[in-house]
Amino acid sequence: MGVPRRFVTEYPARCLAILDMAQPLAQRNDLLASFALMAAASVLVIPYERLKAKHPLTQERGSELYEALHGLERRPWSTAPFWVGREPAEWHFSRIMGDPNNVARWTNAAGQPSMSTDANEISGRKAGDVLRVLRNALAHGNVVYLNKHGQETPDTAVHTLAFLSRYEELGGDHETYRLAAAPAEQFLEFLRRWAAWLASFPVDDRLIEAA
Repeated sequence: MGVPRRFVTEYPARCLAILDMAQPLAQRNDLLASFALMAAASVLVIPYERLKAKHPLTQERGSELYEALHGLERRPWSTAPFWVGREPAEWHFSRIMGDPNNVARWTNAAGQPSMSTDANEISGRKAGDVLRVLRNALAHGNVVYLNKHGQETPDTAVHTLAFLSRYEELGGDHETYRLAAAPAEQFLEFLRRWAAWLASFPVDDRLIEAA
């Protein structure tokens, strides 16, 4: 496969092809969560960064895809175009006040367990909120494997991937984090839908001629 004409659309399409080839192998070896995390570091972060206005390699500012991404960030997470009308079940968004290393004591500002249903704010979150947490967590290695009970218990089966992004309130003294989480299978489905959405934008000959 040759040099892409448009990196931010053809690269996700190639990643999608690799996911199709490698995912069955990861599932057979009980490595789906790790496979999803490995894929996310590439499938999500690279195109997301390349589409930023100040990226040194970007030629995308003003393109349909560039404008679509910025419009996407302002939309509710549940209605993002890559979901294609399907509600993203079991996604979670909350806060962690204090030390992120003690999962059993993760609580939000109201003192509720961060992974509890009562603490889940996903329904009120924009897509940009979730994408930024995912991006920051992947870039800084702030990822935690959780079991089906939402705990980091060694030698239990991985169920959920939790992504943490450092968050400092204006004038605040405490260490706080934004938390986004999803079952590994649903997170992998998101990566596939994200890649397919980016790949759906055609080559923009105007941008190529301007390069």
